[in-house]
Amino acid sequence: MVGDVHGHAAKLNALLPLLREEAEPGDALVFVGDYVDRGPDSRGVVDQVLETKREGWDGPVATLRGNHEDMMLDYAAGSIEYDPEVWLRNGGVETLASYDGDLSHELLDLLPEEHLEFFRGLDSWHEDENGIYVHAGLTPGELPENCPDEVRLWIREPFIESDYQWEKVVVFGHTPQFEEPRGFFVLRSKLKWRPLDRPEKIGIDTGAAYGGPLSAVMLPERKFFQVK
Repeated sequence: MVGDVHGHAAKLNALLPLLREEAEPGDALVFVGDYVDRGPDSRGVVDQVLETKREGWDGPVATLRGNHEDMMLDYAAGSIEYDPEVWLRNGGVETLASYDGDLSHELLDLLPEEHLEFFRGLDSWHEDENGIYVHAGLTPGELPENCPDEVRLWIREPFIESDYQWEKVVVFGHTPQFEEPRGFFVLRSKLKWRPLDRPEKIGIDTGAAYGGPLSAVMLPERKFFQVK
């Protein structure tokens, strides 16, 4: 289960061989979303994920949608669900650049057809024998299928602060996880990024977008992997 990559293709390229080495034939690989934005090579991340789905993994590969893919698709469609500036301010400019574009280009003109189909085909949650997988989280007490996409893509504190236990552990990204710093002001570069590991949930966004490591977890062992 791979956390939020956020355009850091080099980190993903270093992480995937570690997971292949440990995985058994038939093991599932799940990406929890936010492939794009903020980092320098969103296009390269998507290329790697597509290659992994085609022939780079000996088992099923599930790819989930993050809120950043949701904002990007909304921007591409010219919808009014989100202010276009929200996506651009949160890494969209870097994503445009990775596709050799800028604000003068239409995003749909930049995306290869295979990439556009990938983004449009992302699921908002997934479940197997080991866990429930979602980008941001779930409403405590609700089954994943009963939660709207707004929750599955955007929820933070009501999910993270709850100790409600679903039938299986919930693996999520979206909210960067780190040790609580001491003092009133701590530089982001000084944070000690680490996954959230609790009986009912596992958070694997460890700030790859902000200089932290890219993290993954193997279930049911709860074995963690990180690359910087």
